[in-house]
Amino acid sequence: MPGIADSDEMGFPETDAPEGFERRPSRLPLVLLGVAVFAALFAVGYTMFTRSVVYYHTATEVLDMTGEHVRLSGDVVDGSISIDAAQGTVAFEVSDGTTTVPILYEGPAPDTLKDEGEAVVEGALGQDGVFHADTLFAKCPSKFEAKTE
Repeated sequence: MPGIADSDEMGFPETDAPEGFERRPSRLPLVLLGVAVFAALFAVGYTMFTRSVVYYHTATEVLDMTGEHVRLSGDVVDGSISIDAAQGTVAFEVSDGTTTVPILYEGPAPDTLKDEGEAVVEGALGQDGVFHADTLFAKCPSKFEAKTE
């Protein structure tokens, strides 16, 4: 029969592989799948990392960000803490050494909020020039300080 010599018993064309050897299936689809999975995991990891990193703004930077919800970090100005238990507010000022921003927080003052300590607040600077905080964290001062002579 014509054409039988060019195909095997099932009608498939013969390969150029030497006798006794089989042609291995291509690894390309498996490699492409691995690259796609790696790229997807990298993208998810990068997205999660960038969303978890929170940037602190200084008092000077916040002055140009009126109305934006930001996180502000600075040192509490000595003698500026005022607690109004009747209204449930805490007012104080933070400074970055250049600029001072008044803070108003509605809620209880943390025990670690001290003069010259570091405070972190989340909120927005109002048109009145006061930073209205909805979250207040006061960093605990270090127990280990350099010995002064």
